[in-house]
Amino acid sequence: MKEPSRKIPKNYRNITGKFSSEKSDRLISYESKLERDFLYLFEFENIVLRILEQPVTIKYSLEDKRYKYTPDFYLETPVGRNNIIVEVKYYDELKKNFNELKPKFTALIEYIKGKDIDFYILTDRCPYIQSDDYKFNVHFLLNYRLVSQDNYEIVKEIFTPYITVQELLEQYSDDKYKQLDFINIIWSMIRRKILLVDMYQKLGLQTRLVNLRDYKEDAYKAHLEGRVLKGYLI
Repeated sequence: MKEPSRKIPKNYRNITGKFSSEKSDRLISYESKLERDFLYLFEFENIVLRILEQPVTIKYSLEDKRYKYTPDFYLETPVGRNNIIVEVKYYDELKKNFNELKPKFTALIEYIKGKDIDFYILTDRCPYIQSDDYKFNVHFLLNYRLVSQDNYEIVKEIFTPYITVQELLEQYSDDKYKQLDFINIIWSMIRRKILLVDMYQKLGLQTRLVNLRDYKEDAYKAHLEGRVLKGYLI
């Protein structure tokens, strides 16, 4: 599963484009705004290591006729977890066309039988997609990624449950320039889910840091390579 099975048609549902995926080190095509929104979520989630669009074409028969079905995305996950094939559909479209779509989904379920692969249908009723604050936070946090073990240890010394971002910065240093530099570390730690927050509230200086998880840089790198059993910081 290294290349898309088919070309993305132009002007499909009015929004098509390319999503730049750091995880996959390539541009990933999407066919709708909903697919684009989910690509941001896939890129953000630690459980997803790599993303491939339209990964396989499945052939199936129905009433003596031959058909083809190409699902939307294939998500690679850490060792110990099943990889995931994803179909993205607006709920109203799914409901309206379910009788037509059902044979396709049935063929896919038969195709993955006995393989370490799960199948999910994702719609616009997903709570992450419905929350504008959650989507804003994901878009914002994807700009941050760098965390060192030394910086983690600094935060660990300061952290107490439900401390705000502003309070942590003030305890770190009185120097506003040092605070401006260190806040990037805080955002990066939230991005990696080392620092846990309420993602359904828009991030800011008054955001409360709910929990600090154990972190080891070597283990995180191993996670990204898929070598950590059941993933890391998921």
